[in-house]
Amino acid sequence: MKARFLAEYAGLLAFAQLLRALPRPWALGVGAAVGQLGWWLRIRRQVVMANLLVALPGASQAQRRAVAAAAARNFGRTVAEFVRFAGRDRRRVKELVQVEGLDALRVALQRGQGAMLVTGHLGAWALYVTALAAHGIPCTLLVGRQHNPWVDRFILGIPGRAVQFVSKGRTAPRELIKALQAGRAVVMVADQDAGPRGTFAPFFGRLVSTLPLPGALVARYRTPLFLMVGFRLADGGHRVQLTALPQPDEGEEEQLRRAVAGLCNAALEEAIRQHPEQYFWYHRRFRHYPERTAPTGARQSGAS
Repeated sequence: MKARFLAEYAGLLAFAQLLRALPRPWALGVGAAVGQLGWWLRIRRQVVMANLLVALPGASQAQRRAVAAAAARNFGRTVAEFVRFAGRDRRRVKELVQVEGLDALRVALQRGQGAMLVTGHLGAWALYVTALAAHGIPCTLLVGRQHNPWVDRFILGIPGRAVQFVSKGRTAPRELIKALQAGRAVVMVADQDAGPRGTFAPFFGRLVSTLPLPGALVARYRTPLFLMVGFRLADGGHRVQLTALPQPDEGEEEQLRRAVAGLCNAALEEAIRQHPEQYFWYHRRFRHYPERTAPTGARQSGAS
């Protein structure tokens, strides 16, 4: 196992050095080519096409294949941009990523409650929290751990000290609450399957298990809630949009949690529909849980 982890890490380092040495347009071209190769090799193609059938039922099979191939190239470009960020691109982040809605976020943070930013795997999502930090927004990002510890350290080291990381797990709610109380923007990538203990809410017409933490924190602390989505532009740059989401009406805590999950899923779905070719379709997002046939049957995982 250790030998495999070392080999993976060595390969990642070599690939990163190559991408950092190339001019940015060439590096993005290499990333896109790697993504296209992955599509040709049929890596998780069955999952991608099944997801697109749910999300784009009115499209033809050929249209869905075209979206899937473009999404694979977008993922390759995103990986290239992310690993390059530890080099010269760090100094250019404000030039490369336009951020809209910063004033509204700053006003929300001035209230002293922090703010919750929900986002998804859209555009070059891995860059966007670093763009916020470059604009002076104190950011905390909820992250999962990689199986390979060397790769994990490599990934977490790319943004530098600009972003605080909180690992998913039992202590995550407590750490996130501390970050909110310190007036930080807490960013959560909330478009992955959250398992049988998630909050169940509609997404592309299906009831899906959704990350429960945003709803739990908003319901309990009335934390300001924002959507953060970004898109790749034709000139190679990016536009990130921050949009304040309305707080759900008063109600029982469980109802508020479901309302927040539904609100976030609907907002993410609308953004994905604008650019489905820039979404990461490789997750098994539409898992079926026979015991969770309706939102009222979902158990909620809370913040402590």
